[in-house]
Amino acid sequence: MRLVAAILFLVALLPSVATAQHRPRIAVVSIHIAEMPTIARAAAKRVAGDVAVDFYGLGGGLLPGIEGVDLGRYDLVIIDAAGPRLLNFSAQIEAVKRRTKVLIVGAGTPVTGTIDPAEHPDIARYWSNATEDNYAGLFLYAARLAGRTGTVPPPVVHPALALWHPDADGPFATLADYLAWEVRRVPNAANRPRIGILFYRNLVLARNTAVIAALVREVEAQGGLPVPVWREGSGDLASSLLGDRGLDALILCANRIDYADAVRGVAEAKRLGVPPLGCATDYRRSPEEWRANPGGFAPGQTGELALSELEGIVEPMTVGARAVAADGTAAYVALPEQVRWRVARAMAWARLHRLPNADKRIVVTYHNEEPGAADVGSDPDSYLDAQASLAALLDRLRHEGYDTGTAPLPDAAGLGRMMAAQTNVARGDDAALRRQIADGAITIPEGEYLSWYAGLPAAVRAATERQWGRPPGGLMTTTIEGRRVIVVPAFRIGKVTIAAHPLWGPQDADAVGTLGALPPHHQYLAFYLWMQRRERADAFLPIFTQLSLMPGKQEGPAADDPVGVLIGALPHISPLPLQANGGVGNKRRAQAVTIGFMPGFVRAGLSPDLAAIERLLAAAPVDQVAVRGAAVRAGLAGALGSDPARAPWSTLQAALRRYLAETAAAPMPDGGHVLGRAPDAATTARLVQAMLAGNGNDAPPLDAIARAIAGEDALPADLATRARDYATRLAHAPREIDAIVTALAGGYVEPGPMQDAIRNPDALPAGRNPYTLDVRAVPTREAWVTGKRLADEMLAAYRAKHNGAPRKVAFILWSGETAQNGGTAEAQILHLLGLEPVWNARGQVTDVALVPRATLGRPRVDVLVTTSGTYRDHFGEKLALIARAVLLASQADEPDNAVRIDTRDRVDAAIRAGVAPDLAEKRALRRIFSTAPGAYSPSTQFAIKQGWNAERLDRLYRDRLGHAYGDDGANGEPDAAAFAANLDRVDAAVFGRTSNAYGVLDTPLPAAYLGGLIGAVRGQTGRSIDAYVANGQASGAARIESLDRFYARERDSRYLNPAWIKAMMAGGYDGARHMADLVEAMQLWEATKPDLVSDRDWRAVREVYVDDRYKLGLREWFAHNNPAAGAKLIEAAQRFAGTASARMGPSPVPSSGIPATAATTAKIARPARAGAPAVPQVSGFELKEVADSAIAAADGRSSLGPLMLVPLLLLLGIGAARRPRW
Repeated sequence: MRLVAAILFLVALLPSVATAQHRPRIAVVSIHIAEMPTIARAAAKRVAGDVAVDFYGLGGGLLPGIEGVDLGRYDLVIIDAAGPRLLNFSAQIEAVKRRTKVLIVGAGTPVTGTIDPAEHPDIARYWSNATEDNYAGLFLYAARLAGRTGTVPPPVVHPALALWHPDADGPFATLADYLAWEVRRVPNAANRPRIGILFYRNLVLARNTAVIAALVREVEAQGGLPVPVWREGSGDLASSLLGDRGLDALILCANRIDYADAVRGVAEAKRLGVPPLGCATDYRRSPEEWRANPGGFAPGQTGELALSELEGIVEPMTVGARAVAADGTAAYVALPEQVRWRVARAMAWARLHRLPNADKRIVVTYHNEEPGAADVGSDPDSYLDAQASLAALLDRLRHEGYDTGTAPLPDAAGLGRMMAAQTNVARGDDAALRRQIADGAITIPEGEYLSWYAGLPAAVRAATERQWGRPPGGLMTTTIEGRRVIVVPAFRIGKVTIAAHPLWGPQDADAVGTLGALPPHHQYLAFYLWMQRRERADAFLPIFTQLSLMPGKQEGPAADDPVGVLIGALPHISPLPLQANGGVGNKRRAQAVTIGFMPGFVRAGLSPDLAAIERLLAAAPVDQVAVRGAAVRAGLAGALGSDPARAPWSTLQAALRRYLAETAAAPMPDGGHVLGRAPDAATTARLVQAMLAGNGNDAPPLDAIARAIAGEDALPADLATRARDYATRLAHAPREIDAIVTALAGGYVEPGPMQDAIRNPDALPAGRNPYTLDVRAVPTREAWVTGKRLADEMLAAYRAKHNGAPRKVAFILWSGETAQNGGTAEAQILHLLGLEPVWNARGQVTDVALVPRATLGRPRVDVLVTTSGTYRDHFGEKLALIARAVLLASQADEPDNAVRIDTRDRVDAAIRAGVAPDLAEKRALRRIFSTAPGAYSPSTQFAIKQGWNAERLDRLYRDRLGHAYGDDGANGEPDAAAFAANLDRVDAAVFGRTSNAYGVLDTPLPAAYLGGLIGAVRGQTGRSIDAYVANGQASGAARIESLDRFYARERDSRYLNPAWIKAMMAGGYDGARHMADLVEAMQLWEATKPDLVSDRDWRAVREVYVDDRYKLGLREWFAHNNPAAGAKLIEAAQRFAGTASARMGPSPVPSSGIPATAATTAKIARPARAGAPAVPQVSGFELKEVADSAIAAADGRSSLGPLMLVPLLLLLGIGAARRPRW
């Protein structure tokens, strides 16, 4: 019996023993918990007796990643579905599902587990109400799913939407309850501006509210009424709690309003009626790490910016960071200076929202990057008629009740005269400054400036003084009655101040050779501080600014960066062209609400010379001798790739027909755009024609388009529908000024695509806040297909000419190009290296994969990549991707692998020179170069105006661009040796042109980047390399063509075409600027690629513009509209159209330090066109001779008349500055 009893006793114990032995093991994979694991770990510790819980992330954060982890050994795996990174582990998750139970929690990524959450609704409640108690309940519930028995506490559910305050006992269910509580405790609460703070509920549940509490208390300290709203998820609409338009400003503590649906997010923003102001916490870095990092946003957050902009979220800014204690617990902490800045800007927007229009003070700035009156208005590459646009804007402001004075408003011509009288001037031109002061310019006494300056961050003051000397500096300063004053050229119309924007700075002789970031000079600082301190402006509305080019964090500036110091709390509203990418820097660095406008672009048609060739080709029989002679006289050898006098007739005839068709259909700007002005019926038809042909198709005739728009049955149904749709979109141009007025009222501006509307008509209607593409999607699948084809075309063209492949191909990456085409240049780079992108299910590029040599079918081609500063700032993660591609290509052990050969050669050479092997390997892999962090552009476009010869220009290009990026630790590290080693083997270069707006002659920047690279190779090796343009202007018909052909077509379709000239003449002053800008670009091409611009080109410019070949009355027109621009064009055309020896004259540098005009330039011998080019050398300088020759021409038919004398002399101070939009 005792034995039986003992057995029964043991049997009774078996369940409890088994239970004690079965403690399930559970893995939790979550990017959210990885960022802040404190309460989840505490919960796991509480239930450790019942279940063992291990935590993982997906890379980054405070938890180990799951790479290489055997998750199948767990009894159950909980996976958080949030975030696209999870898609990178799809294969691993599928493998785990075959071995164990998988539970998916949360929403976002489309993955499935083995347990249906619908059968276990409490799981979602535990997860979404993430307190320590609910985490503990979730882990016990999961243990039960894994086989353990026991009691599980139910989830504690909290309101999905509620108002919260750190001093309140609990949340508020209604706005009325919250306001009643606030009125009892805050003086004058009902009259304070209401600042919404929208954040996620999980911060309160996790007791991690330090950042939100800091925002709340700062709003109160600055006189506002905080309205903090928590939400469970992005689908919970704050407007349902707050009502429509119940706020004066909104601080959005999230990357998006609605993660699942941007359209729904836009609708919610419209209901709230105020701009959502960005407010981010750096979940991965400590406050010290954030302050030290030049990038600004953490890498994972940068990719979210484009998605934020899809909803019209503005002013991205970091206000918090993560602090990790010694015991491993973590919490978010506020960055006090950032919180103050965030709230100050929100309060300024709230002031705009509440202030009567008549009381608002607005500052408008215009472009004046050359001292003097030749180049006043908008940024030339924006194609905006600033004078007419300002006239339209002032008229609308008066209609809206703004104070614009009592006098009649000036028209465009009157504004042009007022702006031309208030310009930046050369150093030391006291007489000009005194005239401006007498006409109403702003003066800032030295003492007043010093009182402001003393309060600036020490680092900003130190940088400014290192570059520009002690305050008040020498730019735009003079002495009045014994006192030094800083002068800001400006005039007032009521409470609207219109000012010449301060010069960027590289125009100055002392700054042009600076290799690093260029800090703001004293007048620059003084102007922005004047807006904040004395004028107390309510809004900054620049027609032009280069604020985004100031040094500081690349995205999401710091309050004590130069950008933050300059803009302060001023709401920044910036109209920008849809086809440019300047909006990215303005939005992400300069804190701007951008408003897109669309300049008009139409088909060019043929110039008289080309029309004559077309007629000759159409004759029967064709006079071959006449055709050849006409083609030679038209300078078509470069365009055709052969000498028209000698080419076989059949080849020549076909080539001419193709070139004439391309040129006739080429896009050209239809004059300067006027904000808010819709095109007339005839122009609308021409714009619609260009849009219908934007994908490379043939467009219908103009008369048929016009009739179809009018409702007639003149086109096939599908074309007629598109034509009418496009015409309707164009007719909505008044939205451009509507949006400015909305922004000035503190309202929300709806987002829209940042695209060339000719290529992508969905960019219209204009008047929206443009957004760009998600950098993580670059290259897109479409761009990959196009880029591969373009790379193959380039190789075929090179092989046909040289009977072999290039060793190394150089690329110039500009952010504007990538934003327009989705990454065709990046695709070309990868394809040449023999790699391909790896996309996840969301279309984001997560890696690159090596293409086997047999599949590739050719040797790998090495690359050199140079980038603009804006690309480096906003597409930086692509540089890491390209660097990885170079590494993988270099590891492919193939005898004809140019990447490996170049890398091994450089490693061996470095080791022989005594460099450590690891360092030698690292430097030998470097292929990506740009300017130093915070620096922008090669500056050769400025240096040429300082009289620098070709040798110095080449050296400046190499020094400015010789900073390495992309590999570990090379965040702009100077490495001139690696850059030079890459240049040694470059055989070809590729430059992209996607927008229909831009070519290679409309600004000097293509010559600065592409020409600079070509010149640097030539100067270093004596070799001339092949140059190609990846022409993607027709979205469905991108092609590779020679730089010579692209240049010639632009020359012939625009600058030598009377249709273009007439379009510019219609714009008056503004059009004259574009004519004069042509010669600046030609001069820089002349210096960097001498065989591109021919003697015939310069003679043609003289014949067309000076001799008035087309009888357009240019002499009188220039004298009446913009005599200073006319003088600049005349002088260059006269001088450069002379003998080949009268070339590339350097401007004398007066003691002022600002270079003189081209009218005072020396003559430099032009390099020979055959063989290794000689470096141009100064052969003499005679100011009187050159100036007198230009003025004396006024007596003949090529003159602009005696009126040109004064503006010509005024042009002795000039700088060829341009604000980059690349």
